[in-house]
Amino acid sequence: MENDYTQFLGAVNWDSLFPEHNAGYQVLDIGCGPGRFPKILQSWLPSTIRLHYDYLDTSRYYLSTCRQSLRRPFLPRHGWQTNWDNAEQLLTPGSYDVAWAIQSFSSLNHASLHTSLSRLICALHPFRGTACIVLAKQEAFFSQLHHTFFQECSPHAPAPYLSAESVVAGLEKLEAPITIREIACTHSISIRHDRLLEQYLQQVVMDSTPLPNWMKQPRLRQLVDSCRHGDLYHFTNPYWLILCTPPSAGAGGRLRLQQYLSSVTSSKLAS
Repeated sequence: MENDYTQFLGAVNWDSLFPEHNAGYQVLDIGCGPGRFPKILQSWLPSTIRLHYDYLDTSRYYLSTCRQSLRRPFLPRHGWQTNWDNAEQLLTPGSYDVAWAIQSFSSLNHASLHTSLSRLICALHPFRGTACIVLAKQEAFFSQLHHTFFQECSPHAPAPYLSAESVVAGLEKLEAPITIREIACTHSISIRHDRLLEQYLQQVVMDSTPLPNWMKQPRLRQLVDSCRHGDLYHFTNPYWLILCTPPSAGAGGRLRLQQYLSSVTSSKLAS
């Protein structure tokens, strides 16, 4: 899925987001994983800027892997082993120029979404801060598979897969200026590559259930088979790349957001 990251990166005008090439910026990565996103981003940025980089994840292994992958312009600072719901005591309000959550907000609890998004807005600098959130839409295969798998295969279903639409609705309630770019990603796998298909499905739901067990479940098999086209499975995952600023940024914040994306889904541009 590395091509997804390349599409996300290509949608952002990084020179506009980090305009001063000899300046320092405060950056927060929420749910950094193994650090694939910042590792790819490194080559898109001038080495003269300084990104003072705080990052958090629930996995100690991911924190270590992420730190080892970073090169200039990233300057690793704090690596916190925690989830977003428990990060409030670690953050300095109003301190971050940029915060991003690349697919990591999908696991946020619906019941505490307002609090989670308020925490994000509070972490940003009140006038120049920008948040970048990437999430799959409700119609995406990721979302459908997650919902169906935990209905059919798991006695302890987690919270429903949080969609991009839910996050946008939450940000609108907070009156945060928003700009959205829709990005279509399709993952194709040959019907002959059972092991690759198995790994793909397991990665989506973070579960080691073997492929034969998936296919024994009628609804899961029907969902997977519905994506088959000839000799290939095409799994379609439309994303929203969501940029927002604190309400305190006002009209200036809205103008900034429009400069940060290479093109904007016009019907989703907040006024």
